[in-house]
Amino acid sequence: MTGLAPQPNRTGERYGERLFSHQRPDEADRLQALAQALDPHTFRRLDRLPLREDWHCLEIGAGLATTVPWLAERCPRGRVVATDIDTRLFPDPAARNGWEAMSHDVTRDEFPEGAFHFIHARWVFSHLPSRDADLRRVIRWLAPGGWLLIEDLARFPLESSPHPLYRTVSLAMCDALEKRIGTDSVWARGLPSILHTEGLTDIGSEASADCVGPTPMGRFWQLSAAQLAPDLHGSFGIAPPQLDQLIAEVGTGDLTDLCLANVAAWGRRPE
Repeated sequence: MTGLAPQPNRTGERYGERLFSHQRPDEADRLQALAQALDPHTFRRLDRLPLREDWHCLEIGAGLATTVPWLAERCPRGRVVATDIDTRLFPDPAARNGWEAMSHDVTRDEFPEGAFHFIHARWVFSHLPSRDADLRRVIRWLAPGGWLLIEDLARFPLESSPHPLYRTVSLAMCDALEKRIGTDSVWARGLPSILHTEGLTDIGSEASADCVGPTPMGRFWQLSAAQLAPDLHGSFGIAPPQLDQLIAEVGTGDLTDLCLANVAAWGRRPE
């Protein structure tokens, strides 16, 4: 553990306003690394769901929109909508085959009840201070018989890391996210219970965890640590040489270990 208790978000800052802003020159690289790590798990989970060719699908907080072409190919006679609060990192319009882009804030903007047969969000809700209320609203956007797939980050693999400095820095990163933007890095563990409470059926859940090192997840961790460096130095006592050393060891593969877990939960709205 870091030895410092996580603190609530007192800054009023939201994800993407300053931290992880899409205007940063390295943010596309960071999100691409995360997509390369997580997309195979997401596609495997999507492939198990009974999506139909004419379904209307919604991708919330799509980032680079790497999962959207898969949905468009699977639902060619339906509608596929990719949303984000900032769509500047989406592919150019000419490359959007079979899907549409929309600037949309899931904490504020609405869709009609029952508008979609399938809804997916990955690593979105844990960053939202109003996550529980937002998820309840999103579930209302499901049509009867429609499916929801939520994937989100969880810190538990980091808590048992055998590498003291990596464990300390990684948990401090989680705590810094909570302090800056209100991220809850344990919330996803309870997703099956939340979906059950909201009335979904056929609920399932699983988790996966990729390794840092010379890997896509390692690159994602490095770029995230670099953005959080001022917080780690100023609020969590991580000395700059310590962080620089750790970032270098992850890049060379001198340190390999599990990173954040990707917890997935899915359920169906009763007909």
